[in-house]
Amino acid sequence: MIKVGPAGSGGLGNLKGIRKVARMKLDCMEVEFTYGVRMSMDDAREVGSLAKEKGITLSVHAPYYINLASDEKEKIVASKQRILDSCERAAVFGARCVVFHAGFYQKKTAGQTYRLIKKAIVEIQGKIKKNKWKVQLCPEITGKPSQFGSVEELLKLKKETGCGICVDFAHLYARE
Repeated sequence: MIKVGPAGSGGLGNLKGIRKVARMKLDCMEVEFTYGVRMSMDDAREVGSLAKEKGITLSVHAPYYINLASDEKEKIVASKQRILDSCERAAVFGARCVVFHAGFYQKKTAGQTYRLIKKAIVEIQGKIKKNKWKVQLCPEITGKPSQFGSVEELLKLKKETGCGICVDFAHLYARE
């Protein structure tokens, strides 16, 4: 089933955003953690309750500060934690998909970058399973050629890890 809704709340905050989406007769909304996961568990429960009441399906966009293929190990660790924090909130408010930009090539080959990102995704999936969160990692097609996230890369990642993918048509257009 195809659902239609906005990426984010348009600056209204998640609760007002959900109400507006419902008034507009749309059926989904992306909760954006653009600059960090700044939502308490209580707020996550409130968001989930309202979304359920209004029949709005939620998804999550993890912070932009993610690079699972960084040259710096501490950045990979922090990136994984940002994704896990996003997954935890998503699980609390009932979102299924956690979307993120997986990383950058930097000075690595596409193959080296792919292996690092695949390894990180498998590790994160293990923690999701351990915590019994009903969420799926969905790396997104990216618009910059310097970023990991071509259609081919993501389809291969999906096949090998079982993750989902997010097709952003604006990114796809920009990439080509």
